[in-house]
Amino acid sequence: MQRVKPNNLELRRIKSIADFQFGKGSGDVLFPDNIEIERSKETKRIRFIYLDNERVCSFRVQDGYLILSILGGAMLHQKGFGFKVKANLEAESFIRKGKTLFAKHVIEADSRISVKDEVIIVNSKNEYIGIGTAKLSGHLMIDMKNGVAVETRKGVEDKQ
Repeated sequence: MQRVKPNNLELRRIKSIADFQFGKGSGDVLFPDNIEIERSKETKRIRFIYLDNERVCSFRVQDGYLILSILGGAMLHQKGFGFKVKANLEAESFIRKGKTLFAKHVIEADSRISVKDEVIIVNSKNEYIGIGTAKLSGHLMIDMKNGVAVETRKGVEDKQ
């Protein structure tokens, strides 16, 4: 597929989606002026967004929300954006390898997290260790002692 520079309207639109999803200003962090987009062959909609030939995020087809790559998560974490879930030491090595985060291993979770939100997973030292999709609300991640809290999509050491 061919990558192209987005037009001004497309750039404003994807920045607005990021601002809504991850907090005002996050669109500027994720999408500087030198990004490139890749479109679906069938629908011509934006599917993937790249920065310096590395994928920053893609669009979730069902609802049009952004799905972060490991790079996109790192960019947001570095600037203090996004919903954070803090994992305990026992789970850290598993999360780094892209494994599921269970509720019993959650130390802290942003209270604004809803099911299906994109989350940034950090360790007890607030170091970025992975990204994933919330399977519980932020409150339930803390209150529950079993069940999946975050379906980790990618850990920082995940080689897949």
